[in-house]
Amino acid sequence: EGHRKVTVTFDRWTKKGSLKDFKTVDNHYLAGPTGEFFEVPEGGELKHDVPRDEKRPTMRLKTYGRQFTLTRQAFINDDIDLVTRIPARYAASARRTQNKQCCQVLVNNPAVYDGTALFSRMHGNLIKTGTGITQTSLQIMIMALQTQKDEFGEAIIVRPAIILVPVGYAFDMYTIFNSPTINTGGNTQAVNPLYRYRDQIEIIEEPTLNVLCGGFGNTMPWFLFGAADDTDFMEVDYLNGQEIPNIRRMETPGTLGFIWDIYLDWGVNIMDFRGAVKNPGIPISNPLD
Repeated sequence: EGHRKVTVTFDRWTKKGSLKDFKTVDNHYLAGPTGEFFEVPEGGELKHDVPRDEKRPTMRLKTYGRQFTLTRQAFINDDIDLVTRIPARYAASARRTQNKQCCQVLVNNPAVYDGTALFSRMHGNLIKTGTGITQTSLQIMIMALQTQKDEFGEAIIVRPAIILVPVGYAFDMYTIFNSPTINTGGNTQAVNPLYRYRDQIEIIEEPTLNVLCGGFGNTMPWFLFGAADDTDFMEVDYLNGQEIPNIRRMETPGTLGFIWDIYLDWGVNIMDFRGAVKNPGIPISNPLD
C-alpha cells in the first residue's frame, strides 16, 4: 500500500490507461464528423457525404525498477517490519517517478505526435507572454481552451476543470476565485466574472514544478486543464492496468542476505494537445528572503 500513501498530483490531472504489451500501439482512428444536413428541394437530390478520419498518437510502455539488498545482520538486528517498510518505500518512489515524468512533459514542452511542441502557437494552447495570476490571464486561458477545434475543424466544448500551479501561485488564485467583487481602475467595486468558476475549477499546487524550474527566483509556468469527460490530454498507461509495482525477493548466492527486485511497467503518453493551456509564468520570489 506504500504506493498510495505518497502524496502526488499526476493522477488528478492525467487519465489512466491500460496496454497489453510493450509494442508501440497504433491508437484507434478517429472517425470524422458526418456532414451537415442540407435542404433538399422538391424533386432534388441528396448531396453525397464522405466521412473523413484522422489518426491519433501512438502509445507505448517502458519498464522501470530498482534493486536493493538486505544483509543477514541487518535483517536480524532490525524488526521484521523492515521487510515490508523498504518495499513500500520503493513502491512510493515509483509514484513519485511517474509524477515527476508527467511534470517534466509540462516544463520541457517536447514535440508530440504531430512534430510540433506540445504547447505552441500552432496548437493554440500557449499564452504568448507569461503572467502571474490575474483575472485577464485566466480569462484568456479559459477562452483559449474553449475555442479549440477538433481534427476536422469543428468546434468542441471543453469545460475548464483544473488549474495546476507551482507553490507560490495558489494564494492569488484562491483570492481571485473566491472574491464576489473586484476593485476596478477607478477603485470601485465590480462583479468578479471568475467567481462563478469557484466550484467548477480545482486548484492543485505541485512543488515538483518548482524543483524542475530551479526553485524560487526562477520563472515558473502554470496550466489550465479541460474536464476529462470533454477532452484527452496526458495519459499514464500501465501494463494490463496494473499500477502496483511487482516485488520479487530472492536469496543472494554465496552471501547471507536477501535481494529484492521491484519493477513496474508504465508509459506517459500525450493523447491530445487540446486538453490544456500553458501560461509561461513569471519569476516567483523566495518568500524566505
